[in-house]
Amino acid sequence: MGEGRPELPADPPTIPDWDFVRWYGPTAAIHPTALLRLFDGAPFDWWVVGGWSLEADSRSPRRHHEDTDVAVPMAAAGAVRDWLGGYHLWQTSPGLRPVLPGEPLPTNLHQMWVRRDAFSPWLMDLALTPVDGSDWVFRPDPRVRRPLSDAVREGPDGVPYQVPEIGLLFKARHARAKDTGDLHAVLPRLEPAATEWLRSSLSTIAPGHPWLDPVSALG
Repeated sequence: MGEGRPELPADPPTIPDWDFVRWYGPTAAIHPTALLRLFDGAPFDWWVVGGWSLEADSRSPRRHHEDTDVAVPMAAAGAVRDWLGGYHLWQTSPGLRPVLPGEPLPTNLHQMWVRRDAFSPWLMDLALTPVDGSDWVFRPDPRVRRPLSDAVREGPDGVPYQVPEIGLLFKARHARAKDTGDLHAVLPRLEPAATEWLRSSLSTIAPGHPWLDPVSALG
């Protein structure tokens, strides 16, 4: 490798959009309904998370979604790799590196990007999610958990989606402008029990978080 060659950014998801494309290539996020065909008959649970999960009941998206995030149980990582054997899977941290068929899975594997091949755009972001028995576990803080059956619901389109209060809990960790916009759009639609769960969970992981005031006002 030649001297003076710039190193790849260490944390791809945080770099500006154009720099991302320049270094890593374009994205063309798969639509959630296409996942029903891709994972039909898969021997593991999967569900859509991120921005799409906040709009599972909407007839049309409230805003553009740059990517499609899909959660699978962490223990199913090997089965997921086998199921997507014709695709490229890349570990995102530390550094971007391929997760190759037949090789031992990295012990610190939490997230993978997926594309068809090196000439194709990125299709989705796979989040390996802790599942303890029948409980979904919030990976950033394992004190927060709930039955997996209560953490996922089927949308009108037949796609399994993460319930929106969990999506908002993840977004509270960043609280960017678009996250706060999602909070104000989704919060009024939550059932009282979901709002109380969000308030309690947010109090556990981040006492004093600025979102607690609007959440508590509806709790």
